[in-house]
Amino acid sequence: MKNLAWLRDVLVIIVVMVVLRSSIVNWYVIPTGSMLPTIKIRDHVLVNKLSYGLMLPFMDTQVISWDSPKRGDIVLFNSPIDRITFVKRVIGLGGDNIVFDNGVLRINNQRVSELLQEDRTILEDMGDRSPCNNGEGKNLYLEKLNENEPAHHILRSVKGGNTNLETRIFSVPPGKLLVIGDNRDCSNDGRYWGYVDVEGIYGKAVRVFYSINSGEGLLPKFRMDRFFAKLQ
Repeated sequence: MKNLAWLRDVLVIIVVMVVLRSSIVNWYVIPTGSMLPTIKIRDHVLVNKLSYGLMLPFMDTQVISWDSPKRGDIVLFNSPIDRITFVKRVIGLGGDNIVFDNGVLRINNQRVSELLQEDRTILEDMGDRSPCNNGEGKNLYLEKLNENEPAHHILRSVKGGNTNLETRIFSVPPGKLLVIGDNRDCSNDGRYWGYVDVEGIYGKAVRVFYSINSGEGLLPKFRMDRFFAKLQ
């Protein structure tokens, strides 16, 4: 009987963990540099899955909604192409018109504030030295999408990349979002495969749970300064 009681307790714990991760809070390991420098490669990101609504376990859409993503939110969702989990920043909401003016965002005919940063400390310890996943050949900017919201860092190519050459107008349909990466010239995002359904958003990325830089040797090298760092 003691063995059965122990097994029951273990099963209850497993069920609770599955429900917790599926419907309330989860964490994701970031494999690419599309959100650099805000989110680094091998950051383990905490996601609040109750930010916008309720998803039942193992479902990809909300069954109850009580809020909508805001411009500037960092959200997770399934890629419309290959069903891989993506993390991107919300740039356009339903009804918005988005254009790039020589690489700088213009939302509903209002040019977004963007300030070049001389202090590049945030670009240290990026976790990957490949050209797309480091700060070499890129300018660091502080971008502010909303007047009353905190600014965030973005990267754009010094010589001008895809973002500088972008001339299309993105008219976001109702119930959809335009999401792009902070690493503007190195992000597979809505500029290439279209808009995301609001109801398909898993939740909002809120903090870095912990972070690992591959480093050298057998043991992982932790980025201690990123433990529980707030994302914005």
